[in-house]
Amino acid sequence: MVDGRAQGEAAVSRRAFTFAHGVDPSSGRVTDIHSDLEGLDLRGKILFYPFGKGSTTASAWFLEAVRQGNAPAAVVTDNADLSVLIGSLLARSVYAKAIPILCTLPDARPSVRTGDRVEVDGSTGEIVVHKE
Repeated sequence: MVDGRAQGEAAVSRRAFTFAHGVDPSSGRVTDIHSDLEGLDLRGKILFYPFGKGSTTASAWFLEAVRQGNAPAAVVTDNADLSVLIGSLLARSVYAKAIPILCTLPDARPSVRTGDRVEVDGSTGEIVVHKE
């Protein structure tokens, strides 16, 4: 969806996810009490989640996390999440920061757990997992 390469530690949610009121842009920490990643710092991580939820303002929240240097290094979703897609495209346009966004079905990618080291390529859709 958005090209670029990134590597980092995986942060894997099994629940719907949002940046709007769900991630503090000033710290990168997940603040959504309904998230299975609550309290986790997403800065520099490869974020996996099934689909987005909530407001279209999530794009602005994502973009603010990028501006403050607290965004994930990449996002991988099961279903297209327009909020992070738009936020990533704006980050590239406004701040010249590339945040790859991939959309892949769980059965079509390697198994990944929070803490695994991951490399992603938004151009090819390739995901490489280094188990810890």
